[in-house]
Amino acid sequence: MRRNVMVRRALFRAVLAGGLLTLTGAVALAKPRTLGWLEWAWLEPAHVRLKTKLDTGARTSSIHAVDVQAFERDGETWVRFRVPLSKRPEDTDHDGDLVLERPVVREVRIKDHEAVSMRRYVVSLDFCTDGMAFTTQVTLANRGGFNYPLLLGRLAMQERIAVDPGRKFTARRSCQAGAAAADDQ
Repeated sequence: MRRNVMVRRALFRAVLAGGLLTLTGAVALAKPRTLGWLEWAWLEPAHVRLKTKLDTGARTSSIHAVDVQAFERDGETWVRFRVPLSKRPEDTDHDGDLVLERPVVREVRIKDHEAVSMRRYVVSLDFCTDGMAFTTQVTLANRGGFNYPLLLGRLAMQERIAVDPGRKFTARRSCQAGAAAADDQ
């Protein structure tokens, strides 16, 4: 009787391990799409197009956000912020700035090149690029001094995107307005 229970447990573990290997193997077989270092991404659900730097040197993504104000909602910390949109029609297809409210996922301390420490809020936002809809965490930062309002870091690109540093604007698949996010990073 005891031997029978031990055999069943061993069989269960073997089947479970085989299933897990199959699942992780399927994920590993999914080939990332190769995009250029500079692409268009759409901030959803507003479907606002943003010029985006794909940066393998950055772990976390970052979006240009100003007027960041924390507030309480249902016992949780939320932030209200404004995403300034370019006045150049080639940089965006949306008129005016975008005001968003999101729950705070966490806070991070960032040191700039002068070793000055700053607190930044991290929120989850939905994006789409080259037909791939996904949710990722972004820091809210004043990127006014940078060329691109959105920086996608390694966590957002992991298992989705490989970057070809010699190319830009290679995405060919369209993003439909209101694309549902498929993943959560």
